[in-house]
Amino acid sequence: MVQDNLSKALRIFPVTRFDGIRFETSEVPLAREVALRIIYNRDQVMTVACVGNHLDELAVGFLRSEGFLRSFLDIESLTVREDEASVEVLTVDHRRVKTGMGRDCGTLFSSGARGIGSEDKGEEKYLGSLSMRLDPKKILHWMEELVGRSVLHNASHGTHCSALVDRKGILICREDIGRHNTIDMIGGYALLHDMDCSDKILMTTGRISSEMVNKIRHLGIPILVSRSAPTTEAIRILEEVGITLVAYVRGGKMNIYTHKDRIILGL
Repeated sequence: MVQDNLSKALRIFPVTRFDGIRFETSEVPLAREVALRIIYNRDQVMTVACVGNHLDELAVGFLRSEGFLRSFLDIESLTVREDEASVEVLTVDHRRVKTGMGRDCGTLFSSGARGIGSEDKGEEKYLGSLSMRLDPKKILHWMEELVGRSVLHNASHGTHCSALVDRKGILICREDIGRHNTIDMIGGYALLHDMDCSDKILMTTGRISSEMVNKIRHLGIPILVSRSAPTTEAIRILEEVGITLVAYVRGGKMNIYTHKDRIILGL
């Protein structure tokens, strides 16, 4: 399965390489980019730029983060057309997109974070009371494993990778050209498998911005770990909603930005 996803997501391109002395012709693997059309109750909600893997999870996760789906029980049917790069989701209530947000609402590019939003995202969940605790040495080990599992990035150097982790280790990894897409894929996977994430950790190679946080907090995950740095607004929101942020995890070191009491040495 990993090899199949790798072959679908990469394309070989000719380049002219300069090594400091001379030019030479070579070939390099690059991450492909396709436009995924997400169709919600017969309205085209958004077009998302992605590598084209795990289309069902990406579409469902995007709809979840935008407030259109809350449970796998909301879904009446899910139709994936890989040859057309489209996913159609029909819900049990057949709710339509609001007026003014109709067909072909736009394109969410690989660097983008969110699309159209919805009128009701429900109450925000404060995660400060959860009893999740974690040893920092496990964080360092799992981050090394995540980087090692980033097969698309290791081949193309043009993708991000995120993982869903429990106390025993990494459960799933997802890669894409958009770091936000990897979060939606994990959210979609969790929804389709009716998975409770209140005892899980989310790890990512991507920068933590407020848009990333707004996707992650709806999953109910209490600990977020990143190889990259956060923004000040992301830190503010994570502090407010009770999520522990461990970031800039590299070289055997890390920074704990919020709710540090969850990170305990020697557990």
